[in-house]
Amino acid sequence: MNLIEKITKSFRSKSGEEKSFVSPTVVELTGGAGRLPSPSGHNYAPYVEAYADKPWVYACVNVISETVSATDFQLKNAAGDIITKHPVLDLLYKPNTFMTGRQLRQWISASLELTGNAYILKDAPAANGAPRELFPLLSHLVEIVPGNTSAEPVQGYKYRAGGKTAYYRAKDVIHIKYFNPFDFFYGLSPLAAARSAADSYEAAETYNRAFFDNSATLSGILSTEGRLDDAARARIIKGWTDKYSSAAKAHKVALLEGGLKWQNIGMSQRDMDFISGLKVSRETILSIFHVPPALVGIFDHAPQYNTREQQRIFYQTCVLPKFTHILETLTEFLVPDFDRKRELYLTPDISGVSVLKDDEATRAQVAKLYLDMGFERDEVVTALGLPFGVGIAKKSKRRIYENR
Repeated sequence: MNLIEKITKSFRSKSGEEKSFVSPTVVELTGGAGRLPSPSGHNYAPYVEAYADKPWVYACVNVISETVSATDFQLKNAAGDIITKHPVLDLLYKPNTFMTGRQLRQWISASLELTGNAYILKDAPAANGAPRELFPLLSHLVEIVPGNTSAEPVQGYKYRAGGKTAYYRAKDVIHIKYFNPFDFFYGLSPLAAARSAADSYEAAETYNRAFFDNSATLSGILSTEGRLDDAARARIIKGWTDKYSSAAKAHKVALLEGGLKWQNIGMSQRDMDFISGLKVSRETILSIFHVPPALVGIFDHAPQYNTREQQRIFYQTCVLPKFTHILETLTEFLVPDFDRKRELYLTPDISGVSVLKDDEATRAQVAKLYLDMGFERDEVVTALGLPFGVGIAKKSKRRIYENR
């Protein structure tokens, strides 16, 4: 009995009659919404606050979003020709009255890194239904309303802000998200994996602050062989605290009278390997966000891995995959509003990225070797993924289309 027969048999009763089977809803099929690790899909505020509270989270998210937003992009047709003028380009370059295109891309990228989701509202539709403005929505204020069928997995979006709730149709919102194995509807942020390391770093900083606030010494015990009444005990504690507590009073000489003895009961910072612990937490955060140390001002590894090489790795393993993901989503859910035939697509333009020029020079040398061996130019361009369309090598001048 094969697998299909076993599955079919499982839906039959003992009498041989088939059992009724109700097709699962899209929510049941995908495991249900709201199964994100804490903070959940409806409680992203702590993730957003981490951008301001946790220094290495800020550093990573900031360098990623700034670099992604500064990377150029192109609009191409099915033949691979570059389109330099088009309404969708006008909208992406100037999405609304108070934001530039780069600011919108930075908003999208930062929101993805912090919450795993970015929501863009398509607003002010023209007569043909195409949007004339794009507005970012705060991810921690958005709630997805699931649909009831696989044909309509998302019914719409609720946006709660200022004590009011707005409801948007699914087709009016572009939802860009990262992969999430826990939930079909909400994306999973890199910060979800990095939050333990970020919390550990914050706890270490809190400890360090308390360490200096407490005379730069750890807690201990004042003891005496005699018995103290409540008044004497309170007087001794107050006198000790007033004279020796806080970093400004550190390293003063203590004079113990009346048989008082001091016993240190804590570990020193050296025993705790304090600095090493901070570095481990910091490097964990950087590795999860795919940010090389030199990109956030850490040059400990610069002699071994030069800064230019770290920048190249950053572009190849972090910036380009993330930017491509954003552009592919915009191609799927924005460009068709201006291109009913679905012939246009957005793609990154790395021609101006200097740290990737070495790879282009190397590929050009390899291409020359293949050409000298007798291979056709189009074959070499395709095989090496050179930044040209097939057949362009035979053209005296690249053809550029302008759609108005």
